Amino acid sequence: MVISMMSSFAMAFYTRLLLPVDQPIFYLIPLIIGVYIGWKFGALVKAPASLNGIYNGAIGGIMGMMFAAVLQNPALCKIPIETEAMIAENMYILAFYIACLHVLVFQLVRYSFRV
Repeated sequence: MVISMMSSFAMAFYTRLLLPVDQPIFYLIPLIIGVYIGWKFGALVKAPASLNGIYNGAIGGIMGMMFAAVLQNPALCKIPIETEAMIAENMYILAFYIACLHVLVFQLVRYSFRV
């Protein structure tokens, strides 16, 4: 479950940070990526769990998209941030943290398949 959610979260987060903000069609791309990732990882196990993978992938995609939107514009949640430099610094720190967390999750899943 965690591999599909973390992978779709990371991919949706990075996709939302890289794509332009003003286009409404770009809101569906992270969700589609999340569902696809969840479907692929859910297919590794038996049939009922594949629906669970799709669900977790979709939820991870939505959450990654929302997290990136709030990170780009903290006023959406009424978070007081004074400068653009502070927003950029938070973006870099959290993007690096999510990349490290994604690698850690992949390593744990690879280890669990090895055993």
